[in-house]
Amino acid sequence: MVGAGAEWIHTNEHGRTPNSVSAEAVIDVMFWRSKRHRFGWYVEPTYEYNFGRGHEQSLGVNGGLLIAIQ
Repeated sequence: MVGAGAEWIHTNEHGRTPNSVSAEAVIDVMFWRSKRHRFGWYVEPTYEYNFGRGHEQSLGVNGGLLIAIQ
């Protein structure tokens, strides 16, 4: 699965609380060990670009176990 969207960022740094808007893109990749899809795992790489002051960018990777409920 692929996703993209906008985010509202609210930070607290050195007594100030600036707000900014950013964009994020995500890809979900799922791996199932068998045809019955009972157990599997996923990897989710993300990229974020902040349009606020400094134009911060970030990369992240999430992962986990998938367990089907039947």
